[in-house]
Amino acid sequence: MNTHQGSEVNHITDIIQVMNSGIDFYQKAQEKVEDPAIGALFQRMIDARKVSVERLQPYAINEKGEREDGSSFAVEARRAYTALLTTFTSHNDSTYVKELEEVEDKTLVEIKAAMDKPQPADCEAALAKTLLTMQSCHAEMSRMQKQ
Repeated sequence: MNTHQGSEVNHITDIIQVMNSGIDFYQKAQEKVEDPAIGALFQRMIDARKVSVERLQPYAINEKGEREDGSSFAVEARRAYTALLTTFTSHNDSTYVKELEEVEDKTLVEIKAAMDKPQPADCEAALAKTLLTMQSCHAEMSRMQKQ
């Protein structure tokens, strides 16, 4: 990790966009799954993402001058793909779990990309905490996918 106190933040808005898309994707999937355990898992993912987004918002404001409330095209495209898939399969719950595990992969990639760039020390600490949270979410989704 870099510790460039006082330097500008980098790539934070991209992370928030991916997380916002993930929140939306989880919420839509949660409405469609039948298994209550999967619905509860999706709620935990939503909650973890919301906390992480709020943790990173001060740095997004630093980066672009305002809160980041947008979403990522890549995740939106995956959601559309999943919606299409679920119309052709009777295993909707497992389709959502598989696709959302991919969203977790994308989130980790974005966080690691930001951690590879120079960041102020407090932003680095927020990214490290966010990475741990998202790694835990990814592990939980991976376990659910294997079941």
